Amino acid sequence: MSLAAGAEFSRPPKLDDAQTVLYEIDMLRVARERLLSPQPTWAKVDEWVYLENFLLHFRNLIEFFGKLGNDPTDLSIGRPEAIWLGRSVEKPDLDSMTRRDLWEKYDTRDNPGAISKYLHRCTTQRTHAKDWRVHEMFEELRPVIEKFESLLPEFKPATGFTGTGGTARVSTAESSSTATTRILGPLF
Repeated sequence: MSLAAGAEFSRPPKLDDAQTVLYEIDMLRVARERLLSPQPTWAKVDEWVYLENFLLHFRNLIEFFGKLGNDPTDLSIGRPEAIWLGRSVEKPDLDSMTRRDLWEKYDTRDNPGAISKYLHRCTTQRTHAKDWRVHEMFEELRPVIEKFESLLPEFKPATGFTGTGGTARVSTAESSSTATTRILGPLF
């Protein structure tokens, strides 16, 4: 299938801020699974795409769980009222999900190996080779993710990713005045 040059893509809609975090978790899982189970038809560029995807979502999650949101629009575990609307979460639960250590390990400004220095923008740091231990990184974050998800039982994964399903919406301009939307079948 080829798409018109005017194709538009969109991520799934999120009903609330909790689903934004769940989307990050789902996308992290997708990227991890792809990196750890490469397809025989992959070129090296496929690995790079999934590595960048993993790093992006990992960074977003360690910022959510470990960095105090400075901007009022930043989601942060330090602002649980944005996630658990009208409900309170016990302090020990919040404390168990607060992982400033992971943010400091992987992404602070003074960290020469920070993810953002390799991903956020073009920097001279990118010329320095860096290996990323995807499985180890994921395992460091896994207990936090599992705790977070356990406190949101009424929510479904934002992406619908189950390892075997999922859909993508692709909008394409069929003419200069009309746009149509196609729902594609399983991605995975």
